[in-house]
Amino acid sequence: MRFEEWDCGRATHENVSLFYRRHGSGHPLILIHGCPQHSLMWHAIAPALAKDFDVVAYDQRGMGMSTIVSSGFDGTTKGRDLLALLDSLEIERAHIVGFDLGAQTAASFARDFPERVARISFIEYALAGFGYEQHMNPQPDWTLASNWHLAFFMVPEVAEFLIRGREREMLSWWFYHIAYSGDSQMSHDHFEAYARSLSKPGALRACIEHYATVWKDKADNKVIREHPLQMPTLAMGGEASLGPWLEACWTDVSADVKFKVIPKAGHWISDENPSFTASALKEFFSA
Repeated sequence: MRFEEWDCGRATHENVSLFYRRHGSGHPLILIHGCPQHSLMWHAIAPALAKDFDVVAYDQRGMGMSTIVSSGFDGTTKGRDLLALLDSLEIERAHIVGFDLGAQTAASFARDFPERVARISFIEYALAGFGYEQHMNPQPDWTLASNWHLAFFMVPEVAEFLIRGREREMLSWWFYHIAYSGDSQMSHDHFEAYARSLSKPGALRACIEHYATVWKDKADNKVIREHPLQMPTLAMGGEASLGPWLEACWTDVSADVKFKVIPKAGHWISDENPSFTASALKEFFSA
């Protein structure tokens, strides 16, 4: 079954309505996207995992078809969103996957509610306090493919002012420059879906604000520094992106962590190499 045809629903937490898609059977497995994408990014990975797991892919607050809000973008608050989603779906314990900014949500949830997490995987991210700041700071060897946007988004008012009305141009640049070979292999229809989503009133600012919470996330992540996660952990990154820095970013986050580089992929693993990513996740969560 195509991802777009999965059963869908909503879970409400305080003033936020979280949209989700669900399919499959077995142990629950939650997929958390990053920005500027939303749950559609799992279109090729989720169906492969649903053959063995009860898969739920949801849109985080401010993105996709979930409520566009103006606050609560730190990992701690988004972790409580995830808790509300699991309670709504009557899921007591789940495997968790966090990609990009979704990795902070996953880490915050595992930090605050470890009894609700069986195994966890982080893809293409470094937590604040564990390497994010280093990737954000300008370096002498920076190029167009570097993480300049991380620093740019730290002043949301400026970033929003300069991008507003040019969401498609920004996305085109973004998807092109941090791909494995300059081609994220994203379909035209999916690109347009992300562009429409980011163009909704308040959505661009919400996306930017997700990045701008880095200092609060860093403060909250001190708990992980003092008490690393104990559940089995898999950290993955694209060969042409975070792959070479996985151990530096994740060794201190978890007491039981394994690493895997996704070949022939930059940042956009769900379009560049979804089969390898899905197989690696299936192997890890089936252990």
